[in-house]
Amino acid sequence: MADMIHPFGRKARSLAVIDEVSCIGCGYCAMFCLMECIFQRPDGYYEVDQEHCVGCRSCKVNCPYEAVTILPPKRETEGQ
Repeated sequence: MADMIHPFGRKARSLAVIDEVSCIGCGYCAMFCLMECIFQRPDGYYEVDQEHCVGCRSCKVNCPYEAVTILPPKRETEGQ
């Protein structure tokens, strides 16, 4: 079945990942996330909802502890 929103396939996009070792749970990444896809886990640290992340890098730029890494673009496959 064709994806009517993306008839030529989805574009490759970068994704943010938060390093649990470097993260102190300050919340700056979530505060500046344009997509509101960063949430606080029960243990107090933050995690990125990869399904909604667009790779804008706002979280990385605003993290004072350099706990955010931007993964290189990866083409999304059909069925995800």
